[in-house]
Amino acid sequence: MGRFGNVFLAAVAVGAGLWVGGCGRLGDAMSSAPDCHPDLATVAALRQEPVLTRVPPGARGLLVKETVSCGWAGSAPPALGMLDSEVTGGDSDDVARFYTDLAGSSGWQTFGGGDQLYSGAKPDGTDCTWQLQVVSTAERTYHVRITYTPRDLRPTCL
Repeated sequence: MGRFGNVFLAAVAVGAGLWVGGCGRLGDAMSSAPDCHPDLATVAALRQEPVLTRVPPGARGLLVKETVSCGWAGSAPPALGMLDSEVTGGDSDDVARFYTDLAGSSGWQTFGGGDQLYSGAKPDGTDCTWQLQVVSTAERTYHVRITYTPRDLRPTCL
């Protein structure tokens, strides 16, 4: 098959993958409502946030996973979109200090409370707010989680 044919077949395969699996790299997004969609611009911006792209010295970060759910379960509020990265290695005090400093230097506003190593918020530019939590889930294992409001819930902003 010629060069054009190979490119055409590759484009068809990618298009089919997007149709079946979601939005390429965002294909791991899960939804409990058929009309719920990840906010692609927000997810792209969040994937560039230093708190998701950098890890403490001596630690190792794993791939960022994304979930999104716009459905309601009973009287509970809907789950938001979330990006979650697992980080392994490092002392919890060092990890907490690293993310507190990194978040502060990249515009996150710290708020206290809970058992998190770090909690903060950052305006997303659309009257909604991103929420950041760094939590210890096991010895020397941490999760960096950012939640956002999916586009189908705006302008309700939870």
